[in-house]
Amino acid sequence: MKQSLFVLFCAICLIFTSLLITPTNASFNDVEHSSFVMKTCENFELTDQHCQPKKWDRSHLKLIDQTMIKGTVCAPQKLSMTLQNTGQHMRHSEWMWELHKVKSKKTPLQDGHILEKGFIQKLSREETTIVTTDKAKTNGIYAFKIYYPKGFGASEKPFFWSNHMQLSCCQEKLT
Repeated sequence: MKQSLFVLFCAICLIFTSLLITPTNASFNDVEHSSFVMKTCENFELTDQHCQPKKWDRSHLKLIDQTMIKGTVCAPQKLSMTLQNTGQHMRHSEWMWELHKVKSKKTPLQDGHILEKGFIQKLSREETTIVTTDKAKTNGIYAFKIYYPKGFGASEKPFFWSNHMQLSCCQEKLT
């Protein structure tokens, strides 16, 4: 009995000793160098996995002025609108605008033929910008459509309209 215990003890010691002195590269995948491409967004702390803003930056644009048309105004005509940021400084929100030629001046205005699109540049608090277009070349009813940025929570619709602007077809009479 003592001899079998001694053999068992020696076998256990031999197994533990061999585990301590042999390399373990079969157990682990030891990679010292690795290379890969990691793409990030410009402001990765403020964006989601698709580089879209996570939160609205609290900017708020209001239409404070636009081309006013009273009486008969002939096409072509430059149309403009003035927007003011009454909220916080625009950091990452994207405000987009479109010029539509609409069929009717009945409110709410309905989407029409889009003549031009653009984005509003970054504005500080209380700063204004003027958007001007010369795409109104024929008679008809025109309106600007301004889209709220992603995450804007102050409106049930994702956009607002300017007032409509009606241009007429005028022809000079030869005498």
